[in-house]
Amino acid sequence: MRQLRALVAVAAASVAMATALPAAAHEPWDDGSIPPPPPASAADGYSKDMHLLSTSAHTGGVNSDLAFKGSLVFAGHYGGFRVIDLAEPGSPVELADVHCNGPQGDVTIHGDLLFLSVDTPQSTEACEGSRNVTASTPGAFEGIRVFDISDPADPTFVKAVRTDCGSHTNTLVPGEGDTAYVYVASYPLSASNIGPDCQAPFERISVIQVDGDDAAAGAGARVVAEPTIKGVDYFGAAYGVTPFYACHDITVLSPKKIAAAACLSQGQLWDISNPLQPVVTADIDTTGVDIWHSAAFTPDGKYVTFGDEYFGPAKEPFGALWTYAVADPSTAISHYRIPRSEPNTYHNFNYVPLADRYVLVSSAYGSGTSVVDLTDPAAPKEIAFYDMRSNQWSTYFYNGLIVANDISRGVDTLRLSNKAVAGAKKLPMLNPQTQEYLIG
Repeated sequence: MRQLRALVAVAAASVAMATALPAAAHEPWDDGSIPPPPPASAADGYSKDMHLLSTSAHTGGVNSDLAFKGSLVFAGHYGGFRVIDLAEPGSPVELADVHCNGPQGDVTIHGDLLFLSVDTPQSTEACEGSRNVTASTPGAFEGIRVFDISDPADPTFVKAVRTDCGSHTNTLVPGEGDTAYVYVASYPLSASNIGPDCQAPFERISVIQVDGDDAAAGAGARVVAEPTIKGVDYFGAAYGVTPFYACHDITVLSPKKIAAAACLSQGQLWDISNPLQPVVTADIDTTGVDIWHSAAFTPDGKYVTFGDEYFGPAKEPFGALWTYAVADPSTAISHYRIPRSEPNTYHNFNYVPLADRYVLVSSAYGSGTSVVDLTDPAAPKEIAFYDMRSNQWSTYFYNGLIVANDISRGVDTLRLSNKAVAGAKKLPMLNPQTQEYLIG
């Protein structure tokens, strides 16, 4: 997520360690006003079963989230997104680098469409000439940009969809047939971004509907609902800003029509039987956790794990994974933080699609990539890690590989030679925040 401005800079978004991100970065090819992110943290090493196969370097702007289709990786960054072919994991081929300024680059795919989050006001809706401006600039745009990726070597801009407060993250919610919905989460970040439709306390998400998965359908994408999300605590007073309600990221388990919302004060579970009107079914409030950053369901849907975004010194229990039973999330079954001395956060993660075990793969900013066995949810244990001058925003397991988008370096592809992930289901595609299957 992009670095926040003003006093909420180190608290309300998914930024890297305090020195890891510049504020609202341009790509250098735009105007050169913002340099690339600085080098990552010092190397702590790696477990013997983690093997780096390749790095597809991208050192221009901040690298952010990932989505997958076949052998392709769609890697978001603050200046657009890249398309990388991992058919040969040791020799990645960059097919395209789409220059489209607009932090923060959260990406989601639906058939031949890609949705790109823009959470800094831009001078234009389209890509050409897009520059960071303020919300007071006439015609300024924030929201979702839609691209046609039917030719992955030549993605084309289709449409921009304005959403209130922009788009910090976006999550695909499958509908009937080829229809899909995009949940857009954001919030009033600072005075420079607050406009007439982005006022504290806010307390809502935007829902975009797209009636198909090709360019023609993308051209018809539009906001169809702005449901109010009840029950989230106020956030921001401790940081000197007007308190607001907000959810940071949303993870969907579509076979059960439920979602887990990681919000800036607590977690929630939602019933999304009607995707236009999510219903809060549980509030998950844990003392000492200010920013629930991300969430993931186990492959069988029995448990949900939330990550705590934390920026202080290494200290129990902060920056940890917290796991709850979906049937009764009133009390955490366990929490687990990385067993190393540097500050860390479990940031963006997913569960390996396994029938008989729970294995979670996560980015951890300066602590690199961490693999945690939660087969016994009450006794989590790190079983592998990779931290070589890392600054990793997103790390996911996909079809036998571990793929990380390193903020500073680019896309790392790793292999985990550990029997814990043997027998993992292969998937035709993956939006990590949209689980479209149940196993077990």
